[in-house]
Amino acid sequence: MTAELSATRGAPRSNVERMARAGGVSLAGAGVAAVAGVALMALITNNFDKATAGRIVTSTSLFLIATAVVQLGTDIGLVRWIPTLLVRGHGHQVRPIVRIALIPVIGASVLVALLGFSFSSELAGIIDHTSDGGQLADQIKVLALFLPVASVYNTVLAGTRGFRTQVPTAVTESLGRVVLQLVSVGAALVLGLGAVAVVMVWSLPYAAALVIAILWFRALLRRRVPLDVASDDLTVDESGRAFWRYTTPRAIGTASQVVLKRSDIILVAALRSPKEAALYAAATRFVVLGQLGVQALQQALSPQLSALFAQNDNSAVREVYRATTAWAMILAWPVYLSTAVLAPDLLKIFGPGYSEVASVVVLLSIAMLAATACGAVDTVLLMSGHTWLSLGNNLCALGLNVGLNLVLIPAYGALGAGISWTVSIIVRNALPLLQIAWKYHISPIGRETALVAGLSVTTMGVVPGLLRLMSVPTVVVLAALLLGGLVFLATCWRFREQLQLDAFVSIVKRPRDRRRVA
Repeated sequence: MTAELSATRGAPRSNVERMARAGGVSLAGAGVAAVAGVALMALITNNFDKATAGRIVTSTSLFLIATAVVQLGTDIGLVRWIPTLLVRGHGHQVRPIVRIALIPVIGASVLVALLGFSFSSELAGIIDHTSDGGQLADQIKVLALFLPVASVYNTVLAGTRGFRTQVPTAVTESLGRVVLQLVSVGAALVLGLGAVAVVMVWSLPYAAALVIAILWFRALLRRRVPLDVASDDLTVDESGRAFWRYTTPRAIGTASQVVLKRSDIILVAALRSPKEAALYAAATRFVVLGQLGVQALQQALSPQLSALFAQNDNSAVREVYRATTAWAMILAWPVYLSTAVLAPDLLKIFGPGYSEVASVVVLLSIAMLAATACGAVDTVLLMSGHTWLSLGNNLCALGLNVGLNLVLIPAYGALGAGISWTVSIIVRNALPLLQIAWKYHISPIGRETALVAGLSVTTMGVVPGLLRLMSVPTVVVLAALLLGGLVFLATCWRFREQLQLDAFVSIVKRPRDRRRVA
């Protein structure tokens, strides 16, 4: 028993502290990005009618799907491959691997951009059957011009995370591009510019962010991989083939993930109307709000897991995975419990008429509680090298989602899309959860996650939920949530050692008493 305690409190502890340091940087940026994302949606919905707002969110969703497709999985490939090469002493292969990743991305993005620009009218006609469909076509043309810029930017930024640092992503993406988009769109609306101009200024920050990402990546490359590093017996061809063997299935998997998240907005627009697409997009904003903190932890987790799997240290993987799952639940569960309880009131920030999709917010909030409790399960599967399993899981969830959408959206609109996404969320998390438990005997379930689940439901779910069902004034429900949130945070801090939250203290100062860790 003493040896086991030492194993979990000794070496793995340093991995947890390293994860806390990287995750802390990501979370700082994610908090800003989360608020900026909701504010951006509110600006659009409050300044345009629902149909016009629906076209904007539809065109940008198409853009994000296309970006994921043309990246060819290289973002995940670099995050896994760069730390693996460094750990195994193949640092001289980093530069060739980056070139091997970028050249196909540039070619694919330019090709898809040309196709999108040339066939924008036809694509818009399929999605928007109203007389204003030409407005959507113009937005698609604008976004096609920025597709190569965005895809290269995302790939280069992923390369910086391969050096096991989250600072470039936090600064360039969360604090830079996202905030600049909010400011640019806000300025365009103040000037009274139309929807096409808004899409243009929404796209421009990608260009500025690309320049910063390239400069940052080159600085990391010079610092971590000297030009005169000694070579070894691993050739560029061998390294490139190994990279694409890992990345090829991930290319499809990444695209399917983004399609899973974004295609429902496009399908709602095509099968119902752009107006209803705006309603559904507003309802899903709160899912994104809760997920940004979780995604920040996942971005920090990926290179850490890659290095640990390269060292065959499964016990450290289990320790870090459980700790980050508990941290993700601490961040996300209060958000999702609050959005479920306050759904009708929160939707009012998007303007009149948006509260009618409150049931969608409740449904998706409950689904995301379950998903967050699974932790970064797909990341664990990917960083262990099982890209084909991940691909199968994502394709299964995507097929289920699209099939249900085609059946449910025509009949139930936004609610049908919400039901479809809920089912696919559960499937997409359950499958890899079973797979890593079978292959590595690794699970996110432990004392940490059980403690967080019990605390959050008790303090922020039961009482506020009952008050909402009793139709008491919203201010009373809000007060109950705030009080419950304070109790939740205070209790989490009381049990900070069990939740390994004290690892974050090491970011600021070294703990005085190391005997507890021994």
